[in-house]
Amino acid sequence: MDGFAETYQDARRAFREAAAAAGGRLKSAAVPGLGAEGEDLTIDWTVIGRPDSPKTLLTVSGVHGAEGQAGSAAQRAFLAALAPETLGADCNVVVVHALNPWGVSHGFRVDADNIDLSRNFGDFDGPSRPNPDYARIHEIVCPDAWDDGLLDRTKALYRALTDELGAAAALTAFTGGQHSHPDGIGFGGLGPSSSRWVFERIVEEELTACRRMGYLEWHTGFGTYGQALAVSLDPPGSPARRRLAGWWADQDLQGEDEAFESGETPDWSGLLLTGLRRLAPHVEIVGAPVEIGTVSNFEAFEAVMIDRWMRLGRAPGDLRTRSVLKDRLRHAYDPPDPAWRRLVVEAGRSLHAATLDGLRRW
Repeated sequence: MDGFAETYQDARRAFREAAAAAGGRLKSAAVPGLGAEGEDLTIDWTVIGRPDSPKTLLTVSGVHGAEGQAGSAAQRAFLAALAPETLGADCNVVVVHALNPWGVSHGFRVDADNIDLSRNFGDFDGPSRPNPDYARIHEIVCPDAWDDGLLDRTKALYRALTDELGAAAALTAFTGGQHSHPDGIGFGGLGPSSSRWVFERIVEEELTACRRMGYLEWHTGFGTYGQALAVSLDPPGSPARRRLAGWWADQDLQGEDEAFESGETPDWSGLLLTGLRRLAPHVEIVGAPVEIGTVSNFEAFEAVMIDRWMRLGRAPGDLRTRSVLKDRLRHAYDPPDPAWRRLVVEAGRSLHAATLDGLRRW
């Protein structure tokens, strides 16, 4: 057994069993929509240890639904290895499972409203953060029909924008998130999604006493195949980044400069960790989103395009094209490779354990 489930319902059941076995207090909240098998959808979470602990390890899976099976397996591997009696009075664990259950169930990155949850945690009290260059790429990266020349046109457009604007600005146009095109890629929503409302409830109910946090958010896609990559959102040299580097020094993580082939990173908007810091300003947070590598950077972006076209493309294509593209999408986010899956499970055990150890010593 590789620790992976094949359906949302199986993953949910396995998570709840693992949480109960670890002595966790289970909670859930329903979200709108139905799963691929007609099932109701819920976001589940568990709290292990004292609810009033000043230190919390928070781990989140399924922000991008198609990546949720890997995150679920990583979390369950940690729960199976956890000895709750060692947490003591000052540390607890909060595990949020399948934040985007619709996406996990249907095998898509976004939710039922085409919202990318990892771009939905911005501040909607004022004007949405603009991404003016996105409009220049929308028509090409969001086609009605999928044709053999589409990817070559997309690559040519990216190269042209890189030459004109530089790599960081081009990456931001393609992947930074946007609020202007509801049918586009990287759509951050026009307001909080149903999943965000649930997450805000979790913060309010479970993190009131927390003052120091170790944080992991599970993703797949970028980076060397099977290797973990920490996408640090804290400035180089900052106390949080230095502390995390110490916690994860022996985790054999891939370097960000190596993983992002241009050597640049986008200016992402609406990220979950950034939003969490705004929702819980009383908490000092050390941690990062973690990617487990699957494909090249461009293949990862191609998967974003496939994801959108299979749901919203007006020319649905023939059955063979859809089958080939659906398989490509699966391999970009959840490869059915036992060796890759074993690496995910081991990263889940190891990174959670290292974070918990660092949090205890902090």
